Order: sequence, then structure tokens, then C-alpha cells
Amino acid sequence: MVLEGSTYKYVPDQLTIKSGDVVTFHNVTGGPHNVSFWTDSIPKGAADALKNGMPDQMAPLEGPLLTEPNGTYKVTFTNAPAGDYKFYCLPHLALGMHGKITVQ
Repeated sequence: MVLEGSTYKYVPDQLTIKSGDVVTFHNVTGGPHNVSFWTDSIPKGAADALKNGMPDQMAPLEGPLLTEPNGTYKVTFTNAPAGDYKFYCLPHLALGMHGKITVQ
């Protein structure tokens, strides 16, 4: 999770993983950041898998704000169905901070 010039982004903003993998989101610069998944753009059954793989949620499918530099948040994709998982940073969505994880 990076602020580069005036651009907020995830680096990388697209990632391909396998079901059961863990993805670590790292607050590098420009926080606070978080990771939130759109419920209407994840595979059927994925919400239940993410519910169990996202500790300390602020709201359903919404990770906590990382306010400290170098803070991390891990999302576990155990039993996650294959497909695309589109996500965004709640504080910076209007600034275009979003990405996609593809589970194979």
C-alpha cells in the first residue's frame, strides 16, 4: 500500500494465488490504508471464506485501518473458491486505490 506522488495504489494491484494462500498487505506510505472486498464482485461462497480469513474486521469484508508505517494485515484464503476478488482501500477508494486477487 503506497502513496507515490499523488497516486495511492497497491503494489502489485493484481495478484494470482491458490486457495489456502495468505496475502500480506503492507502499509508502506500514505496511510491509513486497509483492504476491503466488494461483496458483489467476489465468487459465490467467498464471503464465508473471507469472513474466517480476515481477523479484526471493521465491517463485513473490511479489514482494519493500518495507521502505523510498516503495519501489515494478513488475509487467509483458506477454502476460498476460485475466481476474482476485487478489493479497495476504504480511505482512498475515491482516489482510485483498488486491485484484484485471482484465486486459482
